[in-house]
Amino acid sequence: MSALVSRTFSRASQMQMRTAVVGATAVFASFSVVVLRVIDPAVMWPCAFHAITGLHCPGCGLTRMLHALVQGDVARAWSMNPLAMIALPLLGVMLVQWWLAKPLLPAWLDRFVHDGRVWVVALIVFGVLRNLPFAPFAWMAPG
Repeated sequence: MSALVSRTFSRASQMQMRTAVVGATAVFASFSVVVLRVIDPAVMWPCAFHAITGLHCPGCGLTRMLHALVQGDVARAWSMNPLAMIALPLLGVMLVQWWLAKPLLPAWLDRFVHDGRVWVVALIVFGVLRNLPFAPFAWMAPG
């Protein structure tokens, strides 16, 4: 009986913790939307990696992408950081899936997006390709 009570309590406390994390994420996202609606990303600090190396890191253009999304300009957002445009909905679904503790994605995609090696390889490949100055890769550079 004691094990059953502690397991039930454990599940309840896990759900409370997950709800708190999702709630905090929602508050942060809402605050970010408000800030991005009123602030021009041109006045924000530049990418340190780009300033030092002259290369675009995988995150370059992320703030401008989010700003364009908040303004409703999906094409401009895509031109700023296409990898983030793909990753953002996946990360959102992963968060909801974690919160509900049940799969929402097809099994093959779920395994794929929860494998950290896939994300690391995607970031490295994207970071290299977006710095190549010729077609078909030049479009990946922000702007």
